[in-house]
Amino acid sequence: MAIVTRNPNMWFEVTNEKGKKQILHNDEGFETNYPFGFEVHFSDTPSPQENTVTVYNLSKDHSSFYQKDEQAALYFNWGKSKKLLAEGYISKVEKGQSDGVTITQVLTFTEGTDYNNIKARKLKVTKGKKNSKTVKTTEAGHYKTYKSGKKVWVKAKTKNKRVKTRATKTVFVNKTYRKGTTYKKIIQGIASQAKIKIAKIDLAKNSKIKKSYTAKGKPLTLIKDLVKKTGSKMTYVRGKLEIVNPKSKKRTWIEIDDQDLVQPPTLSEDNEKDNAWEIVTPLIPEITTNVGIHMESKFCKGYYYVKSGQHSFDGDNPQTQSTLVKI
Repeated sequence: MAIVTRNPNMWFEVTNEKGKKQILHNDEGFETNYPFGFEVHFSDTPSPQENTVTVYNLSKDHSSFYQKDEQAALYFNWGKSKKLLAEGYISKVEKGQSDGVTITQVLTFTEGTDYNNIKARKLKVTKGKKNSKTVKTTEAGHYKTYKSGKKVWVKAKTKNKRVKTRATKTVFVNKTYRKGTTYKKIIQGIASQAKIKIAKIDLAKNSKIKKSYTAKGKPLTLIKDLVKKTGSKMTYVRGKLEIVNPKSKKRTWIEIDDQDLVQPPTLSEDNEKDNAWEIVTPLIPEITTNVGIHMESKFCKGYYYVKSGQHSFDGDNPQTQSTLVKI
């Protein structure tokens, strides 16, 4: 690939609830170099990742700008155009720490929107139900004749009786999908009802259910289970929730050879299960979950996809560490 590692630029942009934006820009140039470090994580898990940005020697006004729940976005590129690494919402603002020379402050932002806390009641739908009411009826006194011919007087009595009315009562029930509905339709239906935004759905297999399915439970848990049955993965990609086919050949491909590697590839701890490798390169903003990697190293050759990894900058070398799984 021959990665060109000149003119690094990085931007950290935060927008408050009033729409005001504070931007830190570091291009390592004279008077335009505002240094900050970062760690951005990516993984093929359905939970949003937590990322950190470390800032130095901010003024009191600039430091106090950062508050929980503000929108945050981090960009990087070898050049002047921005390439998104991650975006989300600030989840933690630590107090500045001083060593006597430098004041260091760590900001944590969680990518995308976390849908884990959406309640099961979000999947309830309204349904009309014929209403009834209880009325009192009086049975008149009468003689009862037995087989022996004996007659006995039965007193009048009042009892309760359920009768239908013209009114329709609204009740809340779980939505049921008919036999023959595709998994994609069910996933889309649950996501729409629970207001879960899924940016992309690419299922490994989209078969039809063999019996009716009732959507009962927490929405995200149900979607996770359905996605698993299709042989697919639900993951966050640069802050957006996606469902992807991990074995698909249709994806973004990046070619990497030994010239691009910071160090030789190493076998991952998950190698026995996934045939996985760990690689370290200069920071490649295009790399994220599910991106295809064509390895042309003398140590490792073939086609892989990115299972997880991290973009980082410690003030010295911007790098990308990736875990690759054989396709």
